[in-house]
This record gives sequence, structure tokens and C-alpha cells, in this order.
Amino acid sequence: MSAAVLLLAGWTVHGSAQAQAWRVVPAVKATATMSSNVGMQAADAASMDTVLTVTPQVQLLGTGPDYRLTGTLAADMVQYLGRSRADRILPRGQVVLNSRLVDRLLFVDAELGADTTSSTPFDLLSDGATFYNVGTTTRERISPYLDRELSPSSRITARSDLVWTQGRGTAAAAALTNSADALVQTHTARYDLRPEPAGLRGEVNYQNTNYSDSAAGGLTLQTARLSALYAPDPTLTLGLTGGRDAARYTTNNVSETLRGASLRWAPTERTLFEALLEKRFFGNGWTVNFTHRSPFMAVSAGLVRQATTYAARLGVLQAGGDVATLVDSILQTRIQDAALRQIAVQDLIAKRGLPNTLTGPVDLFSRTVQLQQGANVTLAMIGVRHTVTLRVFQTRTEDLRGPTEDSVIGLASDATQRGATFGVSRRLTPETTADLSFTRTKTDGLGPNVALHSSNSIVRLGATHSLSPRTTLSGAVRHQTGSSTLIGVNATESALSVGMLHRF
Repeated sequence: MSAAVLLLAGWTVHGSAQAQAWRVVPAVKATATMSSNVGMQAADAASMDTVLTVTPQVQLLGTGPDYRLTGTLAADMVQYLGRSRADRILPRGQVVLNSRLVDRLLFVDAELGADTTSSTPFDLLSDGATFYNVGTTTRERISPYLDRELSPSSRITARSDLVWTQGRGTAAAAALTNSADALVQTHTARYDLRPEPAGLRGEVNYQNTNYSDSAAGGLTLQTARLSALYAPDPTLTLGLTGGRDAARYTTNNVSETLRGASLRWAPTERTLFEALLEKRFFGNGWTVNFTHRSPFMAVSAGLVRQATTYAARLGVLQAGGDVATLVDSILQTRIQDAALRQIAVQDLIAKRGLPNTLTGPVDLFSRTVQLQQGANVTLAMIGVRHTVTLRVFQTRTEDLRGPTEDSVIGLASDATQRGATFGVSRRLTPETTADLSFTRTKTDGLGPNVALHSSNSIVRLGATHSLSPRTTLSGAVRHQTGSSTLIGVNATESALSVGMLHRF
């Protein structure tokens, strides 16, 4: 963990000393939310309160001949004026470093991240303004790797990812265990012979997840693949794969033959479709992804069935729901400079009242290997006056366990999560924008969690007004309903919020 921190700090100092290209954009946002049921409790236990949230934040972009550092750092300082709940400080953000130590050979990536996440999908969904049922998960990553081009058509890579994660799982898991802190080690070696039209790929992967308070040797997933590739034209690559697949978790130690097929189709630089179908130790597995962008739209869709762990997914499951990433892909054609595009992205999000993230599934904690199967579609459209965002998802997770092993209720990940979020904004005047959004989620427990269910609905109507190029006012009304068998509550809430964002 300290290695990633020191590496980021060292490169920051180095970049400043060499007077490289740096851009730092500080900002502060203040929001007051008046809620009729600040903790989403049953009607007889509901309490009114006003929540004041002050969020200082800073955006970073630094580039030099051998490195690039990007990131956003923020902290939500939450105060309940009526003292209905304890005040909190919730850090969030991400800083990513990409560096080159030896030209065309040795590189190092590093990351520091923090997210405000719901503790369990079986509880009521947090609205992002009153901050109930949320906690902070943090991660530190350092990734040294070799990348060497052996010839114009062949390449060899070797990469190690060391990721430290800190965060609680479900409420029951937090009560029964010390923590869900973990170290995830992923090591990959790969050889590629570009198909012209025939090619070859060999790959070995090893992943170990070790929880800090676990006496066991951790959870291990290993694969070795050899793929024959064929490219009938430059936009299409087909592959057949064979190899070995192994896993060690709880009392299980399995090893199976791996076989499968792959397809990669990139008709243009803006459109990509990739599919991998394999026979794995857990049965059939697949990863299918589609992305397309244009100057006015970005869309992505994915299907997945894979073996994974809670700690390995932490901070990754929400991929596809980051609004800044969607807007950035749309603006790539119009704004080539990354620094100017980063400013334009944040300016558009602020002035059009867009959320920072689109609602997605919640990570469920368990101490074994999990089978994850899911589908999602994400869309963003930006017009002269209108902006539309959409995300639809379904994720099913199940613990992999032996025939004589039982899961403890609250410590199992077995559940199906479904949800959708839709938002539309319209620019009324050059300075004023109105927005409307709707979010619906539903979670049903499976296996040991079969008695657990929850559902949440949120409707929000808001408006933003630009006082100046750097200052934006916002206001919104919101109504939320939810039910949860975990806490035995059916609750409703109405809220009014006002806020101001100023970028220095």
C-alpha cells in the first residue's frame, strides 16, 4: 500500500521540479438538503432534518515525456443540523499514474482511489444527499509491467497488479468479522503474434485474494491459454482457445481443461465488439463487450459470466456508470487536448445537472470465490439543448462452495440485482437547465439469502443556473420510496435541496 503512495508522491515532486505541463483546478460545492425522513425509517420512526454537505475538490492533470498523472480528489463533509445522525466525512476520488521507466520496455502504473458505496443492496438505497447506508471503500494499486515489441508482428508483455482494498461487506459480515480488507495479486504473462492472416497468442494468469484477518492461504484462480488466431480482414479477428483452468477456494481444489472461441470486430476506430466464450471449471463462461462513440453519443453494452472475488471486484463493478468517462468519449472528436477536454467535461456536467455516476449493482461481501453473471447497457447523448443518460443492469452472484459446505446468512453473496436509471435535461436558456431523472432498483436473495428482498424508487426534478462561467446554482425536489426485509421497513421520503458550485 505504501509503495503506491510513495510512487505517486515521488512522481508528483519530479514533475513539478522539471516544470512539466500541469493543470490543477480546485472547486468547492455546498448543498443543503431538507428531508422529511432523513434515515429512510418507517413512518412512526421518521425524523425530519436538514443535511449540509460541503465538498472541496481538486482536479489534477500532469504530463511529461515519461509520465501522465490524472485524477480528482474530493471529500463530502456532512453535517446533520438537527443532530438526527452523526456528522461524517466521506473521502472519494481517484488518482492514476502511468509512467515509463525504460523506453519500450519497463513501465509502472499506480492508483489511489476512494468511493462512497452502499453497504448492502438488501438495505434501502442511499439517495446520495443524506448519506444513510453508505461507507467508504479505498484501494491502492501498483502495477509494474514489461512491454516489449520483439518484431513488427510480435510482442511480449508481463504484468503484476498488487491491489490493497479496505472496506466493509454487508452489515452482518461487519458484525461477524474484523474487516474485509484484502490484498489482491494478479500476475499475467502474454505473447502475441499478430494474425497476418494467421497468428498466435499464449497467456498465463494467476490471481490470489487474501483477506487480512483470514488464516487460510487465500482464494486462487489460475488459467493458461493458447489461442490460434485468424484475421480474414484487418477489422475482424477470430480465435480458438485451449488450455488449463484451476481454482482453490475454501476446501475446494479443482482443475479442468479450458476450451473456447473468441471474436474481435473493429469496423471503425469508434466502434468495437469483442466476445470470448469458454468452458471453465465452473461451467460456461463468457465476456462480451460492445462500445461505440460519436460526436453526440456514447453507448456500451456488456455480458459477463465469470469467477471472481469480492475484493477483486471492489471499485471495478461500477465500470460503465461513470458519467465523466461517457462525456469524455463523446468530446474526444471535438476536443483533442486532454486537459481542455477534462475542463469541458466537468463544465458540461455542472451546467446540465448531470450526476457523477449512474446507479449500478452493489458489491456483496463473502469470503469465497463468487460466480458473477450479468448484463448492462449504458447510453449518453448530448445535443444542443438536450442531454440523455440511461443505464440498465442485471447482476446475479452466487458463492462457489463444496457439496458439504454451507454459507452463513449475511455472509453469502447469493442475490440477483436489477435496476435502471434514466435522466434527461433540457437547456431552457443559455444559463438555465432543467433536469428530470428516475431510478428503480430491486434485489432478491438466493440460496441462504432467499428471505432477503429490497426495492427502491427515486424521482428527481432539478434545475441549474450559471451565475458566471465558474459559479453554478442548483436546486431539486425528490421523492423516494423503498422497502427492505433485512430491516423490516417500508419507507417514503420527500426532500428539497439547494446548492452552489464554484470553480477557482
